[in-house]
Amino acid sequence: MLNDRVTIVSQERLAPGIEKITLLAPEIARAAAPGQFVNLYSDEKDKLLPRPISICEVDPERGLLILIYAVVGKGTAEMAAKQAGDTMRVLGPLGKGFPLEEAERAEEVLVVGGGLGMPPLLYLCRRLSELGVCRDKLKIFLGFRSEAWMGEEFAPYGTVFMASDDGATGFKGNAVQCLQLHVQQKSQNQSAARVLYTCGPLPMMEAIQTAFMDDPNMSLWFSLEERMGCGFGACAGCPAQLRMPDGSIKREGVCKLGPVFSGKAVVFHE
Repeated sequence: MLNDRVTIVSQERLAPGIEKITLLAPEIARAAAPGQFVNLYSDEKDKLLPRPISICEVDPERGLLILIYAVVGKGTAEMAAKQAGDTMRVLGPLGKGFPLEEAERAEEVLVVGGGLGMPPLLYLCRRLSELGVCRDKLKIFLGFRSEAWMGEEFAPYGTVFMASDDGATGFKGNAVQCLQLHVQQKSQNQSAARVLYTCGPLPMMEAIQTAFMDDPNMSLWFSLEERMGCGFGACAGCPAQLRMPDGSIKREGVCKLGPVFSGKAVVFHE
């Protein structure tokens, strides 16, 4: 795990309020797994809490770490103002990533992302491809409010379906509706073993859980987006609610035991 200052290689604006930053961080690039995140720290003393950002991609050979984030406050605005050659403190990789073993055995692999939940799924798709999940087996559903700001990057790994709320990009509707339409069209093979990986807004993941909770042939894995305090389980500030086999509800730290959990165990409302 790296806890040090790293150099910014480049920074690029993908859309209003959405930035892509590339860092020279060889240790993280070599150690990171899909679904993990890093903590980025401000240089301002009044901003003590780090900003947790999911890992979008890594290039271990060149030692590059790629992150995509939204500018939503003073901390991320400070990050967005940095330029190539500047440095920042990074801690990571942190958390538990996506389990990949089921994807190798499944007949169909579904990847669903919405908003800032899309970037960490890019590294996931590349790793699945490297493990032998063929392009025809991998179906990728991406949801936008309007115009797409990423998507082509996923094309080498699987079939990409895009959706937007206003119809400006692909299917008019959200990513879950697009996913359900696909699954309905494949309903003649109801016994097919499927695994679904997703990251995005909680309402999106709750809708996925509602749609597939009772499907015994569908395995769900959710990457939960929570505001984290420390990033490694010391502050108990980001609990996830999980339903145990006996029906009881247990609270676990998203940063330490997640951010990836079994989607059928996550409790959105008690």
